[in-house]
Amino acid sequence: MTDSWHYAIDADDVEEEDVMPAVVEGREIAIYRVEGAFYASVDRCTHGDAALSEGIVIDDVIECPLHQGRFCVRDGRALSPPVSEPIETFPTKVEDGKVYVQL
Repeated sequence: MTDSWHYAIDADDVEEEDVMPAVVEGREIAIYRVEGAFYASVDRCTHGDAALSEGIVIDDVIECPLHQGRFCVRDGRALSPPVSEPIETFPTKVEDGKVYVQL
């Protein structure tokens, strides 16, 4: 496994229980903030071609804006139909007010 961390977004740009889009090394990533912790996933639903960063975060769940499928932002699990495939997630860390993602 590589130890390659990449800047994604300023921590202050992501409000509590919210999601923001970021482009990291050419990849579209969704950055979530839940209970003060940051999580990252691909920014595409596995069911339809929708940006998860346009969805709604409730607790540790992102709801896709297209068909309302839900995923756990902590580990990417698919939680409700119509989604059945998990989303890819990435480790995050915060240093000096900046969120970094490990790809």
